[in-house]
Amino acid sequence: MQPGNVPDSGLAPFFHAAGEIGVEAERLEQRIRRAHRLIYLLEGERLLGVCAIKVPAPSYCRRVFGGAGADDRRDAFPLEFGWLYVFPGERGAGHGGMLIAAGRRAVPDWGLFATVRADAEPLKRLFMRQGYAPLGGDYDSVLGDHRLSLLGSPPFRAAQR
Repeated sequence: MQPGNVPDSGLAPFFHAAGEIGVEAERLEQRIRRAHRLIYLLEGERLLGVCAIKVPAPSYCRRVFGGAGADDRRDAFPLEFGWLYVFPGERGAGHGGMLIAAGRRAVPDWGLFATVRADAEPLKRLFMRQGYAPLGGDYDSVLGDHRLSLLGSPPFRAAQR
């Protein structure tokens, strides 16, 4: 869904997900509303998980791509896949992969990047199974005492040619 079409109640899963995955709360609603797409994985009326295609700030992109040593690739990946969250009772059934694939299909003509904790090997493998590849090297997070990996997926349609 386009964020402008989502009622306030539809943002609640993103606030919950952001809190669980450690996203900064400052200006979160503004950031959610500025996203390119909000994606909900439903089974009937039951919400299984969420993710978003985000429009990142240029300063954030400079920091992330510069930190990974991939600044020369920044323009090829203008949108960010993020806020991936599968609710605890729904994990282990492949929903994360479905959400990543849905995000890729939502913007087939755009390159996407994602940041993943460097020590989250299962999550990195999940992204790579969905067509993402490492961009540069791991770098220090500014939000915690951990390192991040930058992953990218080229435009989907270009990959199919």
